[in-house]
Amino acid sequence: MPPPCVAFSASELPLRVHADAKGKKRKLLGAEDVDLSQCALRLLTQFRCLVQNPAADGSPVGCWPVQRLFRLCEDKQGTFAVETTSWERLNAHAKQGNGSTLDGDRHHRMAVLDENAQGQDKKDSVTLRTYQQWSQDWEEN
Repeated sequence: MPPPCVAFSASELPLRVHADAKGKKRKLLGAEDVDLSQCALRLLTQFRCLVQNPAADGSPVGCWPVQRLFRLCEDKQGTFAVETTSWERLNAHAKQGNGSTLDGDRHHRMAVLDENAQGQDKKDSVTLRTYQQWSQDWEEN
């Protein structure tokens, strides 16, 4: 069984990433601290599927994509992945400069790396895309 996970705010992620899963400080190659914005950004699409009427045979199944963002960073042990979905959302709002907080709707804007950027520095090439956020009522059956 895996160890229990500690829940923390997305704004704490840049500080929490300096420790490994055991709580020990990461040993980095030349750098003093992990800079998430310098780590490679990766996008993972998962699907959430629900049967509309589980009691009925042949009931339709609805599936929705869930976009999750990860950063691949390196330390002396090798490459490690950090899920940054919420952190990227916070950074997108900070870059927009509007200081707004996320509202209750299901669509949120997140900054993602535009992998199709031609002739630009990839870390500076950021676009905004809309992704679905799961509603809590989808969990209740």
